[in-house]
Amino acid sequence: MARICPLFSSSKGNSTYIGSASTGILVDMGVSYRALCQALSLCGQALESIQGIFITHEHCDHIKGLKLFTKYHDVPILATRETLEYLIAKDCVSASARLFEMGDDPVQVAGMQVRSFDTPHDAAHSVGYRIQTADDRMVCVCTDVGHITEVVDANLKGSDMVLLESNYDENMLYAGRYPWQLKRRIASPHGHLSNDDSALYLCELGEYGTAHFILGHLSEENNTPELAVQNALHMLSQHNFKQNRDFTLNVAERSTTGKVYIV
Repeated sequence: MARICPLFSSSKGNSTYIGSASTGILVDMGVSYRALCQALSLCGQALESIQGIFITHEHCDHIKGLKLFTKYHDVPILATRETLEYLIAKDCVSASARLFEMGDDPVQVAGMQVRSFDTPHDAAHSVGYRIQTADDRMVCVCTDVGHITEVVDANLKGSDMVLLESNYDENMLYAGRYPWQLKRRIASPHGHLSNDDSALYLCELGEYGTAHFILGHLSEENNTPELAVQNALHMLSQHNFKQNRDFTLNVAERSTTGKVYIV
């Protein structure tokens, strides 16, 4: 059975482990090497189980720990060409790092098939990941997505579990202390997904059979787990979905306490 461990999920750092107890991958590594090791240990996961690191895009909260990790571990780093070029130009990986470009075809890592898909975000080339696990379950990680495009929709629908961004509450964002330009960036079609938009899209996913939802990448300034969950549950209820009968709903912690999800 597949294990999903959202190790870190916030505007300050992101990393998710997907795989089995013995082998798997990371999606993003936006925390320090030391923090990653501690988080994996809390989840009962050995560092040596990581067979590949898939990067969504080049923002600091997704790549922070790569330089030190690639210095000590010979694990392939996979990302789009534009993201890899950034990592090299900005010295974000060690000279010995093994870098591989994600193209249109899926790759086989740790007994799983991993495919990338484009996401609308203000980065060089941002992607999400669709992972077919060794026991034929489909897991998707989709954060930093300003809106749901046809490409995003096509890749998420039909998944067994989706980790979907629910970044901000609109009232908190517009009433908050951020400068207006930053507020516009966050709420733009190439920024982040709001609680309302995320909740509405969960209903579409539910109609196509997705039964397990994890809300991720919550803003520490402009959101709370309670608000994100409340919005999602209200919208799902309005569409006649019943919790624990039709779906499970969880929130990825900013820093894991050891929670592991099985799908």
